[in-house]
Amino acid sequence: MPQPWATCTECMMLPRDEQPTPPRPKPVPKPAPAARKRATTAGEPRAKKAVRTPAVRLPRHGDDTLPELGGAFDLSYEVPVDNVTFHVNGTESNWLAISSFPAALRANGWIYLQVDGDVVARARVKGIGYRDKRWSQEPSALSSDIGGGPTIELHPDSWERMRVWLGAAGEQPVKGYRYLITGGAEDVRVASDEDLAAAATLY
Repeated sequence: MPQPWATCTECMMLPRDEQPTPPRPKPVPKPAPAARKRATTAGEPRAKKAVRTPAVRLPRHGDDTLPELGGAFDLSYEVPVDNVTFHVNGTESNWLAISSFPAALRANGWIYLQVDGDVVARARVKGIGYRDKRWSQEPSALSSDIGGGPTIELHPDSWERMRVWLGAAGEQPVKGYRYLITGGAEDVRVASDEDLAAAATLY
């Protein structure tokens, strides 16, 4: 409803174009629209946004800066059974070729050679390195030079022979690396998704 407005009688007797104009009411501001809530199933928690960790740059040349390891687990490195002796006792037994950064590998941890579902040898990790020549992981007769690139460097003469079955989890295919937990010389198991998630803040 318009607000009441009054004027004098003399003003009302004036010609229409000379009569004073009543004041216009100020517009009432519209309330801001409420933020729409995303529909969720009753009792279902909202999904958390995935936290992406920055990618670690691996060395592409011999003079590139070498990244440091900061994870909490050991790592299995699958090789053909024919290559085990070469890795353990060969002239280039102190490195292994890699193509991506092993983010969950701990500094000074263990690298295990895995054949099928068994780990058959292990060596101490020294760090990430670079080699001008690296070899592919086919059986020895088919192995070829894959060119320069990043490596996992190992402490010389640290290889130990062993044989531990990793269970069904060790035979399942994985995307990326298979990480392990070492409790003792014969106590080695595959790190579960829960283990990896609990330690994710460390690396």
